[in-house]
Amino acid sequence: MGVIANIAVAIVIGYALLVAGLYVAQRSLMYHPDPSRPRPGPDLAGQVTIQEIPSHDGLGLFSWWAPPADGTKPVVLYFHGNAGTQADREERVAAFVALGWGVLMPGYRYNSGAGGTPSETALLTDAQAVMAWLRQKGIGSGQTVLYGESLGTGIAVTLAMQADTARCLILDAPYDSIAAVAARHYWFVPVGQLLKDRFNSVDRISAVRIPVLIGHGDLDRVIPIAHGRRLFEAANMPKTFAHKPSAHHTDLFDHGFLDDIIACVGQGDA
Repeated sequence: MGVIANIAVAIVIGYALLVAGLYVAQRSLMYHPDPSRPRPGPDLAGQVTIQEIPSHDGLGLFSWWAPPADGTKPVVLYFHGNAGTQADREERVAAFVALGWGVLMPGYRYNSGAGGTPSETALLTDAQAVMAWLRQKGIGSGQTVLYGESLGTGIAVTLAMQADTARCLILDAPYDSIAAVAARHYWFVPVGQLLKDRFNSVDRISAVRIPVLIGHGDLDRVIPIAHGRRLFEAANMPKTFAHKPSAHHTDLFDHGFLDDIIACVGQGDA
């Protein structure tokens, strides 16, 4: 075998090993466990309590719960991104609480020592359990605001497909599908054939019949804005696209997104 043939074989073997490694490690790349169990800071002391919400298979989902000021105020069911914890979103919780709104921010089964294994199916089924917990608290669909951030947008979209789930759907830096985002970042591998957890929101959002707000920034390099625009195009009316030219992936609140949220929640009264 000649030198060129040897190089070609080495390249093929190396590529096969790369693809195999990415396939095996894909959930480690997608979900980023954090074992911490953060407590709210002084500004939220007495307003936020820690709840262990039972998952669909009995795990305890470490969650922050702030009840609404009264029975007329909205309650934000907030599914955060794939990394970090509630503490990384504390300013957002505080902003909602300052409005008198309630907030339920559940942790994921791979966080806070819950001991679970992440997958799309498991996270979506956990979300149903979280919604059931909220209903047991007497929070109905007319009070519920579904909020998804990054990874959590796929969870929020799937919950919103059900009739009488919420008054509006807020999507913060969303994707059209995990497969589409992964294909952008890993263009050199056959993502479509390898990906286990797809969170195909672009197909699911057509079943959503409540007001939809999508916020996205031009400087988002994690999930480029083109993915959010494609999801917006697939959504039904009424819908709003909050374009933030100077925003990155996690800073929409620094660019007026709270005002957009308040307006969307108001639409739910219409």
